[in-house]
Order: sequence, then structure tokens, then C-alpha cells
Amino acid sequence: MTEIILEDVKTALGIIPDNLGFDSELLMHVNSAKSILVQLGVAELDIPVGPSTEWPTFPSDLVESLTQHYMYAKVKLTFDPSASETISRTISSSVTQLEGRIAHEIAEVIDAG
Repeated sequence: MTEIILEDVKTALGIIPDNLGFDSELLMHVNSAKSILVQLGVAELDIPVGPSTEWPTFPSDLVESLTQHYMYAKVKLTFDPSASETISRTISSSVTQLEGRIAHEIAEVIDAG
């Protein structure tokens, strides 16, 4: 994993990081997913994400892992949806589950802090 959000998302989608052809569209989807994460309480992502924006430091390793997984799944679902309805439903279900887990973990971190 790199430190740059866009490069990590591209790699997760099977796009070579040097391929700049999808950057504008990907950044639109990344920033949309980022907005949802901020609403879920991931304040560390309350930044504009551009081509060289690095992942912030998260309050816990679990928040980091859940947040990154959510970003990849949400962008996959919106940027490159599967032709298979079964796969799309599975990814969508995963995104919904991740939203709940992120909100729960953020609440735990806040309560512990």
C-alpha cells in the first residue's frame, strides 16, 4: 500500500497507478465516498482529496483498515459496477456493513478518548 489515496484506490481497482486517464472520474468518486466517511465521523478525512493527497493518521488501526476498505468498495461500486447482480449486491452489502462498523468504531474511539 502506498501513502497516496488515489494510487491505493487505483491499485485496488486493478488500474496501474501511472495510468492518469481515469483520475478525474476516480477523484469524483473518492471525494463522494470521503464525504460519507466524514459524516460517519472520520474527521481525519475532512480534507479535499486530490491526485497526491496522502492518507491521514487515523485514531486507531481498525478505523484505518475499515476506512480504506470502505473507500475501495464504495469507489468500486460506483466507478466500476459489476455486470453480475450477485456481485453488485455483495459489494453493496459490504459497504452498508462497513458504514455501521465505522460508525461504531468511531463512537468507541470517542468514548475511550
